[in-house]
Amino acid sequence: MKSILDHKFHYTSSVETDVKKTFARVRREICRLEQAESAAKAEASKKVLQITARNTIPRTGII
Repeated sequence: MKSILDHKFHYTSSVETDVKKTFARVRREICRLEQAESAAKAEASKKVLQITARNTIPRTGII
């Protein structure tokens, strides 16, 4: 969280603030983060292989 004491802090007066644009920007950022997260999950699921049982003939001990 930014602080007033932080040198990077830039004050914007309420007259210059457009709440509609701010909420639209935040929604876009959230959408990008969700897309990146789902892409990462899809990539991770590609790297996992399912282990399946093989059909083998049971050994009876008779040669």
